[in-house]
Amino acid sequence: MSRRLARQEDGSDGPLIGSMDLPDPVGMVTGWCLVDLGRPREAGEELDRQLALVGPDAVRMQVRYGVRRALAYASAGEIDHACALTAPLLDGVATARSATVTTDLRRLAGVLSRYSDHPSVRQLGPRLGTLSRSSTS
Repeated sequence: MSRRLARQEDGSDGPLIGSMDLPDPVGMVTGWCLVDLGRPREAGEELDRQLALVGPDAVRMQVRYGVRRALAYASAGEIDHACALTAPLLDGVATARSATVTTDLRRLAGVLSRYSDHPSVRQLGPRLGTLSRSSTS
């Protein structure tokens, strides 16, 4: 997560340390962890709520948690929805330059590969495959 140092909005001179792009860190991390705990439907719903709070200019945050959200929905069997969520994130993947994103893209590509005959997977597949093999720093 990117960390920024900014001035508090309440007018005090003290610094505000933490992610300005992540309004509810606990909620976002809860959604993230629910994927790993094998509760993808709950994870997707929580990440939906959390990503709705993140501004559109927070590209790295949108991509990082958006790919995890798509993985949650794909794992829950909602393939069309997962592909629809993934497609607009792919342009931001290079911007995010994150090993975490690449790992989740690989996981997502693996889940979607089980549905290779699905039209939305066939459409997304080539680009997703290329990006999930990309190396990041």
